[in-house]
Amino acid sequence: MAFVSWVLILADDITVIRLAQPIIPSYFSDILVNTFLSTFFLFTFLGFKIEIGLKRSGNFNDLLWQVFIIGAITVLISLIIKSIGIFSNNDFFIYDPLVSNILYHINIGIITIFLANGYYVWKKMILYQKTKRTDVIWHIFEYLTLISIVSNFFFFDITDPYFLIFTSPITILGLICAFNLKWVAFLTYKQKWRSILLLSLIIIISLSFLERVYAHHIISNLLIDLAENVFIQAIFGFMLMNCIVALLVLLFNLPTSSVFEQKFGEVMLFQKLHQSLQVGEKEEDMYELLISSSMTTVMADAAWLEIRDNKGGLKAFQNSNIDEYDVFEIKKALRKNQVNISSEPQYIKDILSYPHTEKIKHLDYKSFLLIPLTSNNQLIGTLVLLKNLNDGFDKEMVDIIFTFVSQASISIKNFRLMSDAIQTERYQEELKIAKDVQQSLLPASLYLNNAVQLSVYSKGAKEVGGDYYDVYELSPTRFAIVIGDVSGHGTSAAFNMAQMKGVFQSLVSLDLPVDEFMVLANNALGRCLERKSFITLSLFVLNTETQSIQYARAGHCPAILIDSKNNEALFLDGKGLGLGLSRNNTYEKHINKYELSYSSNDVLILYTDGLVEAHNLARDEYGYERLKQMGLESSADKPRQIIDTIIENVQHFSGSTQFEDDCTLLVMKFS
Repeated sequence: MAFVSWVLILADDITVIRLAQPIIPSYFSDILVNTFLSTFFLFTFLGFKIEIGLKRSGNFNDLLWQVFIIGAITVLISLIIKSIGIFSNNDFFIYDPLVSNILYHINIGIITIFLANGYYVWKKMILYQKTKRTDVIWHIFEYLTLISIVSNFFFFDITDPYFLIFTSPITILGLICAFNLKWVAFLTYKQKWRSILLLSLIIIISLSFLERVYAHHIISNLLIDLAENVFIQAIFGFMLMNCIVALLVLLFNLPTSSVFEQKFGEVMLFQKLHQSLQVGEKEEDMYELLISSSMTTVMADAAWLEIRDNKGGLKAFQNSNIDEYDVFEIKKALRKNQVNISSEPQYIKDILSYPHTEKIKHLDYKSFLLIPLTSNNQLIGTLVLLKNLNDGFDKEMVDIIFTFVSQASISIKNFRLMSDAIQTERYQEELKIAKDVQQSLLPASLYLNNAVQLSVYSKGAKEVGGDYYDVYELSPTRFAIVIGDVSGHGTSAAFNMAQMKGVFQSLVSLDLPVDEFMVLANNALGRCLERKSFITLSLFVLNTETQSIQYARAGHCPAILIDSKNNEALFLDGKGLGLGLSRNNTYEKHINKYELSYSSNDVLILYTDGLVEAHNLARDEYGYERLKQMGLESSADKPRQIIDTIIENVQHFSGSTQFEDDCTLLVMKFS
């Protein structure tokens, strides 16, 4: 659009000069050419705003070099144009109206390119480590500058008082912006000298262009005169003010630069040495120190910290200046937008530009910095910093935070290593054996076929637990899914689970009706379990071809089926006695078989009692109804997201990240 407008102005100039007598354009031609000129200015500046805005560079010398190199190229083109007339010794290049206007028109193009590039480079530097006040002042200045383009439709002499009235507000705001020079403090001694050189050259280039503009001002046959253009003069003034102020500040900063660099190096060395030391008396002391220091360093408006245990479960949670419920809603929005923290930090410039953010639009937080706490490639937590500005975190801020978080991660890891060291050798060996057994019993893969999405969460109350789940393919479209809970906890429950695994694998291959399976399983387990032990179990046989389910329930928690079409959920209750409780031939009287059908997008939720029996400080249990309601509310999500939502809601309800009983949650979504 800028190029097309420039060509149209040139065409208008040629038409007016060749066809109109006298040379002064008609009223209609004035409106036309000023419209094209305004469009040319607007889209040239818009192009550089987009291009430079996409760059995330913290190297200020590179930005100044970009202004200089474009200025050098454009001023070289301008000098070549000037030289044509000087060395030709031909009055044709000086006095011919058409030639002089065409050459001046080329100057308009290259001057505008130089100013547009410099304007938005300075914007990036002025808004470095911006505050809300700086952000507001800049936007007012930018809007006023762009509005001044309409002055093309009026004729001002540079000595006209109205010219001063139009340019004064822009000049004052530009001068205020010019003094926001926080970027200077982050330059090294050598970088400051290089910046001084580049700024001096940019000033020379700007003055060279200004000289060219005012030299042509005395020529009476120019159709467009930049010397009388409020917009161009305002940008020239802004560029020169910024360069001169920055140059003076850099010169005054030079004497202290070497001392600052030395002290900064000493601080960084101290941080590296201090990483090997412990901070605080216990691990919990680190959490408050980490969140408060991080917020102070990057001037964050809010933050929260999640600490994970060695098994990946939530161990501790701290928040500052943000409500826990708002944290829960933000995390749900992040999950829906596939934003997950693993080993790499993530920076969100504007969360409201993402979809699925309707429930957090009322919050004032816009830019997020999500930093994982890792040690030896193990994720031990997540720190989230929030600002109420778009793109509120600068590169240097982030680098400092990474250093501090790295130090804190090592300290937390050291605390955990010390805690592990006090465990007895016998207990460690017992856990190792039990964990190996338990891991080998649970299925490595839960994929059935493309008609079912399946995900699972399982965590023992201790290092090992007695919850059991498994799947078995009876045919390409029929699958047996089992979930059970062994009475007790710890290693004894894990070994009883091993016996349940053996019974399941032995009987499921016979492809029995689900009630007959339960009878035979009860007979087998009744002979090997201790008298005080028993197992609750639910067995489901899923047929994806007929979209039907056959199930039996041996005293286990009732599954939940969510009907997506009618948006309702129901418990799959049924008669059934736990395995091992009846050790005679009467068990078949205590078990029934049930059948039902499902539809696309229906959800089946299987779980153990550790989930619904989680309680808060008032000893109120989470309960079946809350679980059913949470499943219904999140049923549109994928199984992994449904599980995350339910687990977080249970932990929020109980006020604890630990379950008192083994907990397993298995979610299937049908397609």
